[in-house]
Amino acid sequence: MDQMSTDELTDLLESTLENALEAWKADAYGCIVKLATAGRPFTADDVHAMMVGRWAPGTVHPNVMGAVFARARRDGIITTHNHYRPSVRRDAHRRMVRVWEGV
Repeated sequence: MDQMSTDELTDLLESTLENALEAWKADAYGCIVKLATAGRPFTADDVHAMMVGRWAPGTVHPNVMGAVFARARRDGIITTHNHYRPSVRRDAHRRMVRVWEGV
């Protein structure tokens, strides 16, 4: 399989964001901002936990969360030092998730 270029990945993430519900994206982005300003490291698990009960499962494609994080990173809200830890979400099957922190 060929590797995707940075431009191709950016285009894919933007396309994913464009096709998702605006309210869901705003909610997820707001959660990221709130966690970033708390001064502690966090993962997508923390954002998912904040959004539980607000949206029906499957409301958006699973890749949208990653695209929202990518946008927050480009906006200078969050950064990472490439640390990972196992996810605590059952449906994630303990896969490794990136640890983020506010800028």
